[in-house]
Amino acid sequence: MVDDDDVVARGGDLGHGVGPSLDPALVEVYGVLLEGPLTTDECSGAVGRPALPDLHRLAAMHLVRPALALPGGWEAVAPDTAIAASLAPLQERVRELTERTESVRAVLGSLEPLHRAARRKQSADSSTELVRGSEQVRRRLSDLAGSAQREVMAVHPTMAPVEVLREGLALDRALLARGVDYKVVWPHTARRQQDSIEYMRLLRGLGGTVRTAPMLPSRIILLDRSVALVPLPAEEGPGAAVVRDPVVLDFLVSIFDHIWDRAQPVEEISYDNRVFGEIELAILQALTRGDTDEAIARALGISTRTLRRYLTAMFERLEVETRFQLGIAAMRAGLVQVETYCPTEG
Repeated sequence: MVDDDDVVARGGDLGHGVGPSLDPALVEVYGVLLEGPLTTDECSGAVGRPALPDLHRLAAMHLVRPALALPGGWEAVAPDTAIAASLAPLQERVRELTERTESVRAVLGSLEPLHRAARRKQSADSSTELVRGSEQVRRRLSDLAGSAQREVMAVHPTMAPVEVLREGLALDRALLARGVDYKVVWPHTARRQQDSIEYMRLLRGLGGTVRTAPMLPSRIILLDRSVALVPLPAEEGPGAAVVRDPVVLDFLVSIFDHIWDRAQPVEEISYDNRVFGEIELAILQALTRGDTDEAIARALGISTRTLRRYLTAMFERLEVETRFQLGIAAMRAGLVQVETYCPTEG
């Protein structure tokens, strides 16, 4: 059997009876005691049931206590007194946790200058890491992306094969599930590839932001603006450079921002006249530089066969038969300048 004094001595446990509102049974017993001190039996008679369990719970919340004027009896305690008694241990614990928090921050924070110095030295000693081979690049990217916390910005001049997209889906999903702000730019021509369309829709549904542009200069992946992956020169074979130099990173961020600001948002996946027109303009501008079909197709992320279909469509719409005539028509339309247009005949 539980002794009344033992309950009081154990102190308050606010888990008993306190929720969005007090248990009506407790309120009833408390109301009876507001009339004056009563014994346990008198309380039980007043409420028409055994009152001892409710008295125990009220005592645990500091709302009742042993009555001085009635030995063996109980008396009600003012709510503000009960509040102060109940919160005292919590406030003490808050104070202790605050002191511990500040102590941890001070002790571990003292290592921050050492860490910054080491990072600066590491950056000075080796700000670029070379990764060779496609598989090694994918693994390195997976490792780096796994630690990204705030932002990933990516430029992809071409859409990866469908099997690579599927492999990357888990990585993209994990990034977005952590709340990472994910921005990606693909070429306009991705809007005409079914696998690419499905992937862009899926990425947007997960919370990513997708845009497309006519031509993209190179693959760039920036993570938290503190590390970037850029491809190695083609003559060195498959691979990437992992860059941490702050000056280079700032430059890459500015390139990304320039591309992003001029890219077209992908709201509804479509291939409208505006997108089509930007691709045609990019082709004309590439022709003015004397770029080969192979170079233009690579910049657009398409095959040379697809490029020639674009040219054929432009020939038909402008009613011309050769690239030279196409250039003249483009010049008259104000799409290219007279002095710069030098297409190869054909």
